[in-house]
Amino acid sequence: MATKTLAGQNFLIPNGTFLAELSIFLVVLAVIWLFVVPPIRDVLAEREARVAKAAADGKRAREVLAAAGERYRSSVEQARSEAARLREQARTERRATLISMRGRAQEQSDQLSAAAAIELRAHADAAAVRLREYVDPLAGDLADRVIGGGGIERT
Repeated sequence: MATKTLAGQNFLIPNGTFLAELSIFLVVLAVIWLFVVPPIRDVLAEREARVAKAAADGKRAREVLAAAGERYRSSVEQARSEAARLREQARTERRATLISMRGRAQEQSDQLSAAAAIELRAHADAAAVRLREYVDPLAGDLADRVIGGGGIERT
């Protein structure tokens, strides 16, 4: 009899069990679709938003870094050019000061040389005067002795 019931049923026609299982499947599918899928979608959307925000923040950070790097390079170049200008200005001032100091030193040297020459000339003149005062009477005496006039007085 068991063979008869199996042989008499058409497997293509759904029976009551199939319809019950189908309805339970549809209820479970609806529950999953209504209560499980939305939080998963929300989490995925939130994750996608965080990834997009992180990418935007990364791009903005790269732009800020590039701008800061450019400002840094510009500042360094400006500082280098300013330092070069200051070095050149210092060299120019050093040369001018050196020339000025050499000129003053030469003037002082010339003044000292002139003063020394004047002083030496004055000493030489004074020595010549003293020498004449001492030598003139001796020369006169010697001349008198050589000539033999012993008693002639000079005025």
